[in-house]
Amino acid sequence: MADDARSANTNASIEAEERAHLAEVMDQARFAYAAAEALLDRTDASYDEVAKHLVSVRGEMDGHEMKLNKLELIRMGRQAGLAEESKERLAKVLQSPYFARVDFADQGEDVPQASYIGRFAFTWDGKPVVSDWRSPIAELFYDFDLGVASFETPAGRRQGTLSLKRQLRIEDGQLIYAVDSTSSAQDEILALELSRSTEPRMRTIVSSIQREQNAIIRSEQEGTLLIQGVAGSGKTSIALHHIAYLLYRHKDTLSSRNVAIISPSRVFSDYIGNVLPELGEEPVQQWGMHELASSLLKGIVEIQSVLPFEGDETSERFMRANIKSGAEFAESLVEFLDRALAAEGAADLFKGADLQVGDNQVEAQWLDERFRSYAPIPINERLELMAEDILHEAHGLSHGFKVDELPGQKQVEKQLQRMLVARNPVALYKRFLDQSESKSLFEQPAKGAIEWEDAFPLVLCRLVFDGRDDMPQIASIRHLVIDEMQDLSFAQHVAIARLFPGDKTILGDVNQLVDGRLAVDDEKVRQCYPGSRLVRLMRGYRSSYEINQLAQRVKPIPGFESVERHGEQPSFVQCGDTRGTLVAISDAIERFRQSGQRNLGIICKSDMLAERYGQLLALDHDVSVLTDQTAEFPNGIVVSSIRLAKGLEFDEVVLLDADSSLYSTEADRNLLYVAITRALHRLTVLYRRELSHLFGR
Repeated sequence: MADDARSANTNASIEAEERAHLAEVMDQARFAYAAAEALLDRTDASYDEVAKHLVSVRGEMDGHEMKLNKLELIRMGRQAGLAEESKERLAKVLQSPYFARVDFADQGEDVPQASYIGRFAFTWDGKPVVSDWRSPIAELFYDFDLGVASFETPAGRRQGTLSLKRQLRIEDGQLIYAVDSTSSAQDEILALELSRSTEPRMRTIVSSIQREQNAIIRSEQEGTLLIQGVAGSGKTSIALHHIAYLLYRHKDTLSSRNVAIISPSRVFSDYIGNVLPELGEEPVQQWGMHELASSLLKGIVEIQSVLPFEGDETSERFMRANIKSGAEFAESLVEFLDRALAAEGAADLFKGADLQVGDNQVEAQWLDERFRSYAPIPINERLELMAEDILHEAHGLSHGFKVDELPGQKQVEKQLQRMLVARNPVALYKRFLDQSESKSLFEQPAKGAIEWEDAFPLVLCRLVFDGRDDMPQIASIRHLVIDEMQDLSFAQHVAIARLFPGDKTILGDVNQLVDGRLAVDDEKVRQCYPGSRLVRLMRGYRSSYEINQLAQRVKPIPGFESVERHGEQPSFVQCGDTRGTLVAISDAIERFRQSGQRNLGIICKSDMLAERYGQLLALDHDVSVLTDQTAEFPNGIVVSSIRLAKGLEFDEVVLLDADSSLYSTEADRNLLYVAITRALHRLTVLYRRELSHLFGR
């Protein structure tokens, strides 16, 4: 009883201290916001004044004066942009200026200094009030318990003692709680943070980053980082915060224009799209794999949409896809293409013929040798260099009016192109398939179109003709993030490695492959990215302990650890038929509406089932159905296939038709694992007659 009273008094004292400090910081932030707003208004007014003046005196100024005024407009526009950015950032500071406090005393000093840590740095009167979560001193909060601690600074490592570590939650400028962190308190605070309802889009995790996550986020080692993590381990959040950290640390050499993300779907891109802006960084380029391939093969072929193989694992199309997704196929293609680019393969690509250019007779043998000498430069660049050589020689041998009659460089290049054995990526790909006796693997759904599984093999073939610098959509990218790496075939991994030779962060979970193919294992993936580092994340944070336990019964993962956040046991409801299933869904919807939670995922095995259930439920309920065309992650009640729900999370999930007739294979085990682990707080499993044996009940 006395201990409880002391604890209550201590907490009251802590909160009183922090409320007083918060009031002071909020006053400073309000003043800074008002100043930023006034500066923006003045800058906008000055810009408008100069712009109107330029319009009114158009034609009266000389060129030099007009140029100076336009430069001034550009400068003022940039100043307005900075003022707008400062105002927006200060608005976020006013919402929640910081989330942690650390008191640290340097070695040999007795009095510790308090530092507050937030999403953004904030200074007042030239002194730091809040430090950015990416700053060196924030390491004390993420990586150390009380006692001996240290952190890196530009001047060297500071050693000392961490005497206080306090976590705070501030919403709308009001203190919600302030708790001094011990090991046990940290677990309680983490559970409290994880128990919150979902947001319409993925939120930042700066206040709950764990030690093993922080090590990845702050890694500055060059090369490729592979993150293999169980469902709910925070892989995507970690990757996005890692990018934000690198942009902060290398702001002079790396910008958002140099970063791109490959994500599994358009709705997932929207779901994660707010994280970097919320961390104060500009949005980055995002592609789906189909979108990227279509961009790189534009003008060459049209690419068929990605087809989910739902119950179609015995079709010829699935068989072709499975072969082309394997390592053996990709390795054979790479060997063929590398030989084609090498000097020893020149004769297989180019058959020179005598060529008359002006007074110069260019012999076939000379052309063959010159083509070989420029290896391993991509073919189109070789032809360009050869055309320059030929015209240079022709100019020297031609006289008088004949010089004017010489063909242009493009004309000579076209003549040389006719000597190629394969004149474009499609022809080169067909040549490979013919030589490997795999001609039957190439089926065109329509003239000028290809199946999805041929897209990245063709991208690899295009790299034989054009270098990466000839592809402007990717030329500036220096750091690439790939989510759901298990969805990529071996050929796609090989193509990504060649298209993006810079740093990469690649994340996924081999247990979440949902299209029935055999997964490319970690070691095979690492072969595609020489020198890559592999990190495994085995702790699940998203779902409650009870939901994670069910997921482990369905798909046991050695070494998995669930965060200690308890909730309801998953419930199982036998429905009998479609009518009974719809009644059970309606009951779940009514319960959800009364719960105060933000979103409910109704998850089906296939896209087709999701569409049908969506139509039926829309008769009585306001629901959204996810499709490949869905561009924004909807709030409320969402109907989705397992494929499109992957990577997303819901407060509550209702899994439909979990019968043995639908879920019986090892591939189905992966599907159930993905569906179960979409739920944060509550899971309801509906089945008609016989629950799938994969649940292990």
